[in-house]
Amino acid sequence: IALCLMLTGLVYAEEPTESPPFRAWWPIVNKELEAGTRGFATKDSAPEKNNLGKQKYGLGVGFTDRFFVEVEGHLKKGVDGRNHFNAFEIESRYEFTDTKAFNETANPIDIGLLVGIKLPKKLADPYEFESRLLLYKRAGRLRNTFNFIIEKEFGNGESGQIEVGYANQFRYKLTPNIQPGLEFFGRFGKLGDLSYSKQQHNLGPGVFGFIPVKNGISLKYEFAYLFGTTESTPNKTLKWLTEFEYRF
Repeated sequence: IALCLMLTGLVYAEEPTESPPFRAWWPIVNKELEAGTRGFATKDSAPEKNNLGKQKYGLGVGFTDRFFVEVEGHLKKGVDGRNHFNAFEIESRYEFTDTKAFNETANPIDIGLLVGIKLPKKLADPYEFESRLLLYKRAGRLRNTFNFIIEKEFGNGESGQIEVGYANQFRYKLTPNIQPGLEFFGRFGKLGDLSYSKQQHNLGPGVFGFIPVKNGISLKYEFAYLFGTTESTPNKTLKWLTEFEYRF
């Protein structure tokens, strides 16, 4: 799916889009408590694309087996090379399908919805609304997670156009602890301004997994080394996620 989407750029154009959303959210929800961090850092010979980065720190709760809420704080790298807090984000996920155990026949596809709002630190900055269709497919040892993303800025005197993007993760469950795979991330930009050369698309190998700690606590990790496929995308991006999960 992601490879097809990367080839659908239309030629209109003006400004480059911002960095892609570097996480493929699962639609599957459990009753659990989560705390963790995620982020990315870029490397490129062009100064305007080099050493860019964001970090996010979050705390989330699965209140039921279908409904999950998370609050994240965003830190963005400034011109001084240091990370500065610039926004809060509140996200909720809802799972439409019934989660199947690993010893049960998998659903044809698991479906969920994510809705979020980003609240900026600076009052002059706009708010941002995000919605994602969350899809997940389990077939043998293969896992595929795909998110179709819609975003829109509003408020504080600004009302941006709708932007679209995607996040896609393939994993092979070698063991629960080690799951190699590939990730694809992209942001097409604003509708009506979809020049492919201005879009950002990343793809590359990654390793993912869960490490049991004790008493129902596990460490989830995701690391990927991504390569840019368009002119406006940084050549290389390191993306990471670490998260402690406690099921209750």
